[in-house]
Parts: sequence; structure tokens; C-alpha cells
Amino acid sequence: MFVGEVRKIVGKMNLTEKEIEVMKKAALIAALSSNHSWKTYKYLNNYSELDKDGLASEFEEAVKDGWKKITEIDVEEVINGEFNPYVLSTWFYNAIDEKERIGYATTFNNMKKQLAYGLEPMEKRV
Repeated sequence: MFVGEVRKIVGKMNLTEKEIEVMKKAALIAALSSNHSWKTYKYLNNYSELDKDGLASEFEEAVKDGWKKITEIDVEEVINGEFNPYVLSTWFYNAIDEKERIGYATTFNNMKKQLAYGLEPMEKRV
């Protein structure tokens, strides 16, 4: 259902506050999923060292266009991801501008709680 919400707002020019929150959640999904942000995925899963510019670049791309292309698989990967809190905090610090960091961190925590129960992909529903 979340991906459906995202698809509804992709072409809109003026977003409501609720729609902006959906866009932010989708951007976080894109920024943290392996399908959209390979450097971030490798860093969060301890497969590579910290690449500050790479993480920031992938986040910028997620906010610009990546959020529009997320799938249910991306949502499931991020919501079910068991990120090391220190590594995730370091990612937030290096990838997201200081002015927006707390807002995105709050959005992430709320998103994890809200979406955790509705993750069953549509193909699997009876």
C-alpha cells in the first residue's frame, strides 16, 4: 500500500504535508535499499569503509528521483533491515545535511514502526 501512495504523488507539483512525509519516507527507502544505493548498502552491512561523498551523493539522488522508483521489495528490505545503530547514525550524520538530519531520523523511526506490520507483498496476499 505504501508504494501505491508513492505512485499517487509522483507527478504532483504541490504536495500536502502528508504527501511530503510520504516522499521523505520513500526517499529514505531509496537511500537505504541495495536496489538504489549500492554504496550505502555496502557501508550499512559492513562490506565497505565509510565513503562520505558517496553516501551523500546516493542520498541526494534518492531525494531527487530515487523515491519515485521504489518497489515493495525495497520497502521490505529497509523495514526489515537490522542496521547497527552506530553505523546507521554515522550514515545519517554523513549523508544528510545537518538542517534536515533530525527530521529524517524521526521520519525513519516512525516509518519503521508504521510499516512493519503491513509488509506482506501483494503477490503473496490471498
